[in-house]
Amino acid sequence: MLKQFEPERWALFDAPAKQAATEFWERLGFNCIENPDEFGIDLLVSGKGRQFGCEVEVKTQWHGAEFAFPTLHIALRKRKFMSAPSHFMVFNQGLTHAALVNRNVILASPVVEVRNTAVPSGERFYDIPASKFTVLNVVAPLSLS
Repeated sequence: MLKQFEPERWALFDAPAKQAATEFWERLGFNCIENPDEFGIDLLVSGKGRQFGCEVEVKTQWHGAEFAFPTLHIALRKRKFMSAPSHFMVFNQGLTHAALVNRNVILASPVVEVRNTAVPSGERFYDIPASKFTVLNVVAPLSLS
């Protein structure tokens, strides 16, 4: 079963998460725009000879800097965004840190069914071990070294 769209949650987190991701990519020297296709991947990133999409979301149960979960779940329904080069940024609730993982790692990860409050009967997720992605402080100044 798939999670139903939650407009209240989307209104609360979508724009701030996209803004935080845009600022992150731009600080790294990339151009980043919101995808004009409202059903496509969230952001289109280009520069340094590369082009890729970036899907963003907020894990509201993640607070603070440390990612205290053994795995990261990316909904299987988001597989549609992985046919082209893409990264997924999953932010903590405060939008200060993000787990960054590319599509190749996601696609190579096992799929598990997880029951939760949004889908009590269970939804399928890629189950990505914490050792396979990077947690970034997205608000810290970048090092010039």
